[in-house]
Amino acid sequence: MDGYENSHGRAGNYPDSSSYQEAQLPADPAIDPRLFDSSYLTLEHGSEDAVFGDLGQYGPLDTASMSIGQRRLLQEQFDLSGSNDESDDVDDYDDDDERLWNEGKEAYDDYSAIRADPEDPDSQASTEAESEEDDGYDANDASPRPRKRRRRGHGPFSGRYGARGGKGIKRGPRRPLEPSPEFKMLHSQATEAFIDGDYDRAIELVQQAILVNPEMFAAHSLLSEIFLARGEKDKAVTALFSGAHTRPRDPTVWYKVARLIQDRAGENRQKTLNDMIYCYSRIIEIDGKSYNARFQRAAAYRELGYNGRAAGEYERILKELPHNIRALRHLAETYIDMQDVHKALEYYLAGIEYYMSLDNDENMEFSWSDVNICAELYAYVGDPRKGLQLLSSVARWLLGRKDDTIWDDYIDDDREWDAADSPRRIKTDGFIPGSFPIDSYGLGLPMELRIKLGTFRLKLGDRYVEEALAHFEWLSPEDDSENSTVFDYADLYREAADALKDAGLFKEALRFYRPLQLTEDYADVSFFLAMGECAFACSDLSLAESCYLTVAENDSANLQSRVNLAKLYETMGERDQALYYVNQAVLLGREARGRSRRRRKDRRIAQLAKEFQGDTHISTRIVPRHLANEVARREALQDTDANRPQQVKYLYSKMNDLRPNMRAGDSDATEDWLDIADALLHDFRTNRVFYPLQKNRIFLGYSREEQKGGKKKGTVMDEVQEVADRLQEWIGQYNTEATSTSIPNDYYGISFDEWFEIFLEYAFVVSGQGDKDEAYDVLAAATDASVWYHYKDKVRQIHICWFTCALRACDEETLVSEARWFTKEYQFVTDTYRLFSILSRLCGDPSRSLFHASPSMKFMLRQVKAMDSTLPKDHYLMKVSTSKPVVIRQATAKATRGPKNPPKHVSLTTRHDNGELIPAEDMDVALLVLYGHILYSGNSFYPALNYYYRAYALDPENPGILLPIALCYIHHSLKRQADNRHYLILQGLSFMSLYRKVRCEKKIVHEVNKDANEKIQTDVTLLSERQEVEYNYGRVYHSLGLLHQAIPCYERVLELGNQIQSPHKDSSVGGEDKGKAVDHGEKKDEKPEDMLVEDFSPEAAVALQNIYALNGNLAGAREVTEKYLII
Repeated sequence: MDGYENSHGRAGNYPDSSSYQEAQLPADPAIDPRLFDSSYLTLEHGSEDAVFGDLGQYGPLDTASMSIGQRRLLQEQFDLSGSNDESDDVDDYDDDDERLWNEGKEAYDDYSAIRADPEDPDSQASTEAESEEDDGYDANDASPRPRKRRRRGHGPFSGRYGARGGKGIKRGPRRPLEPSPEFKMLHSQATEAFIDGDYDRAIELVQQAILVNPEMFAAHSLLSEIFLARGEKDKAVTALFSGAHTRPRDPTVWYKVARLIQDRAGENRQKTLNDMIYCYSRIIEIDGKSYNARFQRAAAYRELGYNGRAAGEYERILKELPHNIRALRHLAETYIDMQDVHKALEYYLAGIEYYMSLDNDENMEFSWSDVNICAELYAYVGDPRKGLQLLSSVARWLLGRKDDTIWDDYIDDDREWDAADSPRRIKTDGFIPGSFPIDSYGLGLPMELRIKLGTFRLKLGDRYVEEALAHFEWLSPEDDSENSTVFDYADLYREAADALKDAGLFKEALRFYRPLQLTEDYADVSFFLAMGECAFACSDLSLAESCYLTVAENDSANLQSRVNLAKLYETMGERDQALYYVNQAVLLGREARGRSRRRRKDRRIAQLAKEFQGDTHISTRIVPRHLANEVARREALQDTDANRPQQVKYLYSKMNDLRPNMRAGDSDATEDWLDIADALLHDFRTNRVFYPLQKNRIFLGYSREEQKGGKKKGTVMDEVQEVADRLQEWIGQYNTEATSTSIPNDYYGISFDEWFEIFLEYAFVVSGQGDKDEAYDVLAAATDASVWYHYKDKVRQIHICWFTCALRACDEETLVSEARWFTKEYQFVTDTYRLFSILSRLCGDPSRSLFHASPSMKFMLRQVKAMDSTLPKDHYLMKVSTSKPVVIRQATAKATRGPKNPPKHVSLTTRHDNGELIPAEDMDVALLVLYGHILYSGNSFYPALNYYYRAYALDPENPGILLPIALCYIHHSLKRQADNRHYLILQGLSFMSLYRKVRCEKKIVHEVNKDANEKIQTDVTLLSERQEVEYNYGRVYHSLGLLHQAIPCYERVLELGNQIQSPHKDSSVGGEDKGKAVDHGEKKDEKPEDMLVEDFSPEAAVALQNIYALNGNLAGAREVTEKYLII
């Protein structure tokens, strides 16, 4: 359908489609984007909305069975005369709008008459004549037409009441536009098709009508009814939801949509509540004083668990309607859920103070229920004294004795609430009998508040027990007739009995528990357990046994009843029965622990077990004969997750069988091993017990009490342990496995150490397959697991595996990150600095290496500063530092910079086991050299010299320090900023000479007595050091352009290389020709003494080749290449 004229007079091109979504308007940012989603809402039937009257239930219509009169009534429901979507749901809003609209209707009609059709010549001529007559302008005059002045107070609205935006009327929605004739025709045909039961045709017609006039709410409402009649609730709600945006400023429509969403809700209750919240939010945007909408939105927030938002809504209502009792009640419930009872009590006390300041005729909203709520708040707070005083004063006010304050002085008893004046009330000073009606005293106090007085008295201490029992006696617990109060006040009986039991008055508590057996609502599991506890304490063992057996027979998973029965039979001397129930309690405890570990069902373990296992049956545990029926019944009721422990154990054994072939490189075994490991690790990682929100929480067990810092005193399993210990002493055996409640060290029978190996090996294998992200993810999960998070050796092994995986993946960034982790965790340890330098240079482009990047430079500088700050002050004094030996300086460091007084602003990161920071005891040469290398590799030669010289002062005969100092001078001399180039070169050569002297003349202490191979290794080491010196000299001369000095050095390197390789070749290849390469494919058994030999011959050969080639000696370059560079 192309070119339909809509109600605005503009033609629109709409796509030809029968789907409802395509017939919608383009998405507007102000409209909920969910309306144009391809999926429809799924909602669920909810509670009734208080703001609506009897709107009826919007269920599917059976139009086929309707009579003619009923069809006419249904068609009238969709009649388009009038606005079509007015409703009487919200009378206050619509009555006000109708009144204001009628007052301004005359002005609107006059203005509509002025807007004549421009195509009507008569209308146009009359308009022109009127305008000429008004301004006195002659149309035949050739002079320019004078410009009409527009002044305030003139024009078609001058002096008129009700003009839009003018005086006397608030700005509101425009009058609804009339639907086009084509829309009326299509809508009427769609309604007839709907009545006839032709739903497909009705949907097609109403969608065409929506294309013509999409702003008409009636069409969307009809489409919603059609979808509902077809049983498509989701689409029905979406259609109505979409139509509501055609009347965005009409709260009646949004109330209707919210009601229908609630009535037509599907299974997704959360989505229903969110959509209702959206509707109520639109109503509140239209009218901020719509308090019913705020109440409904707050109720939806509470049901969703957003108690903070709900409390904010109620507080907003109380801000605009101070002391609204409905808001106070809901706010109190919300704050109780939020465990912020003090705030709720503050609001309630302010409300009580306000209502008590009014006359009795004005405070009808405040009732006895509110007194009870306030008393409950004091019970939650744990302040029975103030609760008692408030209850008495407010009850006195509600009974008409507000000024009767003499009772405030009598806080040790409740004589004010006695039934009669005598014997106690008559003796009170200031009491005048007959001043107030007798019903305004004890007889007028509701029973709920009287029981509350009794519970408060019990909580005040033993001296008020008699007063509490006097209140409880009003229930007449011995009355077992048909008119007994237990049928009206069963909840009060339970409250009184529980209060007496908690106070240790078990005999009195039984008096109130026994009548509850006549009722059904309160005779539950907790009731029988409580009554059994009281009977056991009163030595009524038969009653206790009956109560406990009732629970055990009707609740097969109740653990407490089994424990109590075990204790009861132990007391009665029936130890066999006691042992039977102890075993049942142990089994139930294990099952409860297993249930606490359950998470979302993951079928991969079951599928893999079935795949590898085939038809082999996994054997279950062996149980005692007298427990066989119980266990069999439980296993029959359990789902497939019941066999998960056996499946996990089977898969673990299968994985162990596959491990040798996997490590040998078998691809099929590797894939199977990875599948099993992935499923097991997923099960481990989805157990929230191992990943608490607070990482500092140590793993103490699987139950919630154990996770919160150890098992609580007097837990059920503690009782089981005690009873079992006594019974086992009696039978002369002790089975620690059956009743052990210590911290578990396994999961599904697999120890945590074995799980740890699975984590590391899985990461190592997948990294070898190129999936480094999966390896890192698994290692991160292992690091965060509470079973290993607090153990340094485990965490260290994880990070060692981490950088090993990064090495396999050539991931320079991860390597640097891991190097920094080791440096921080093991601060001031020389090996960590060496590890940092190694890991930072193994991967990546040397010219763009992260080794000399800014983050690494700053990190190492912080380490140097931390070391400097923890050293003693006299360490920096030249005289003292050179005169004191190292041992004295270390002692001074310990005395001045101990762990209890670390220097300020120092980034110390390593701690002792007791938590104390570990300061540096002496300057670390490796750290200074490492930071110098970082600066050197970044071409900062002069700054690097500062740290090299500090290291040189501590270790003057270290060739690893002398060489970089020499190179710093040499390289800096070649820079443009060099002040004295020759001086720098001479300085560098002088340090090179020191480097030669130290490196070549250094004696290696090595005993060579028996093993000849050890002597060969010593000689090769000396030759390698000499070769290294010659090569470095050659490089220095080569960089300075002194080729005549560099060539002899390189030639000596090649000669020394031949000497180094000759003993190695003789021992490795025996009688083979010297020109042949070593066969590295030989078995290790044939070369047990093979060793790595450092040889600079290839590097020297390349340098010589370049020198010869660049200077025209191609023959010499070819000779060097063929002799040293061809493999």
